[in-house]
Amino acid sequence: MIKKRNLIFLFLLILFAVPTLIPLFHPGFFATDDGNWMVIRFSAFYETFKNGQFPTRFLSPLNYTYGYPVSNFLYPLFMYLGVPIHVLGFGFVDTIKIILGASMIGSTLFAYLWLLRLFDRFSSFIGAIIYLYAPYHLYDVYKRGSVGEVLSLAILPFVLWQIEKGSFFWTSIGIAFLILSHNTLALLFLFFILLYMSLNLYVSKNKKRLLYKYVSSIILGLGLSSFFSLPAIFDLQYTIFSQTSVSNWSKYFADWELIGVSSLVVFMVTFLFFIIRVIKVQKHRLTALVFIVGVFSIFFASSISVPLWNLLPVSFIQFPFRFLSLTVLCVSFLAAFVVSVLSKREKIITAALILILAIFSSKPFMYPKVFQNYPGTYYSTNLATTTVQNEYMPKWVSQIPNSVPLKKAQIIEGNGEIKNLYSQRNKISFDLSSRSKTLIQINTIYFPGWKVKVNGQKSPILYENRNGLIRFNVSEGEHKIQASFGETGFWRIADLISFISLLILLAWRVLPKNYIILTKFKL
Repeated sequence: MIKKRNLIFLFLLILFAVPTLIPLFHPGFFATDDGNWMVIRFSAFYETFKNGQFPTRFLSPLNYTYGYPVSNFLYPLFMYLGVPIHVLGFGFVDTIKIILGASMIGSTLFAYLWLLRLFDRFSSFIGAIIYLYAPYHLYDVYKRGSVGEVLSLAILPFVLWQIEKGSFFWTSIGIAFLILSHNTLALLFLFFILLYMSLNLYVSKNKKRLLYKYVSSIILGLGLSSFFSLPAIFDLQYTIFSQTSVSNWSKYFADWELIGVSSLVVFMVTFLFFIIRVIKVQKHRLTALVFIVGVFSIFFASSISVPLWNLLPVSFIQFPFRFLSLTVLCVSFLAAFVVSVLSKREKIITAALILILAIFSSKPFMYPKVFQNYPGTYYSTNLATTTVQNEYMPKWVSQIPNSVPLKKAQIIEGNGEIKNLYSQRNKISFDLSSRSKTLIQINTIYFPGWKVKVNGQKSPILYENRNGLIRFNVSEGEHKIQASFGETGFWRIADLISFISLLILLAWRVLPKNYIILTKFKL
């Protein structure tokens, strides 16, 4: 149970969050780098999900209705969360805005609950506000519109809170959600989580017990998310991702305004505390770790790290400023620490100065300048791929579509007639009267998971054509054709791993611990 005094602080945090949420109540959607694409992708995801494709991997409405396997590779969590919100009657734009708003509120509440495990209430309160008002946090919302990144910024402090609580169950779920929320940030944040866990292990008196708990939570977190993560890694071999330069990383370094004056001041004060021995490494190991990670995150986000970027996996990280996601967390922690070690009067003065600097630093990013009031059909009928360079296009596609096909199925070679055509995105069926050997084309880009049956018998798919479309041969006669998208054998294995991981977690949560093998390790 959350104590009454904590509830007051949580309520105050929500009040402090209100100014950052005001643009979400403005009619329409604010103009951002990725926001419209997120809405478009979600609308296609929802339609595909509604038609029975689960897990949802291949979005047939996109790419001029030829389809695109984008949700097989890119952070699907916000779209799964958006489904019940949209079902409740909210439009596609409002659904995304609700997820953004909930993520922002969640980030500051979870940051407070995490920091409260380490510091006093007032210091934790200040740290949580800093987390929300960090310039890059608001930049992610109102300039980039990166729903997945904003969501992951809410999940990270939740995971750290659960680690501090010692909750094996919620730590596992948090790690899974982190992986599903954003590919790149999951990698950065998991690196920090591993460092965090390692430090806890180092200072723990019961290392074996804690090690079992941490290893088990990581394994089950990875297992829960494997229905997405394993195919996302394995299926890259079928795409042009590795040969595609998604962005010119040299154009995306963070300037000092994006890093924030408040962040720099907090780091400088922390460094000063090291110098004057207020912070002692032996006693404040976590503070030292967070400080080091924070310094490195600013270094890699800024242009002074250019020489090292030639060695980094830039095709995956894409934008140097993404390292500021770690800075947001580190500044929040360090601000709470700085306030916590001061006397009562110094606390109030320092906290006030930090908050003023934080609000001043965030002001350029807090309110978008341009809003768009497009109708819902703009998003539900938009036919783009929603990715920068079509980087998840199957490698057998040499010519990308630029218009909607006149027919969903057609005869390429031979003589015949297609009748009773039925198309429901991931299911296509029709009758064929063929007067000779016939080559049929379904105007959908092939990707593993698509299958064609002729009179109930599986037919080989010929996709080595210029457009990478589904083609197959049919003999003379009357035929019933069915094409459908479903799970491959590898995907089923990944799904099974997720299902088994979920069963283990639920069993541990529900059943008496005497019947669970994991209790051997006192999880």
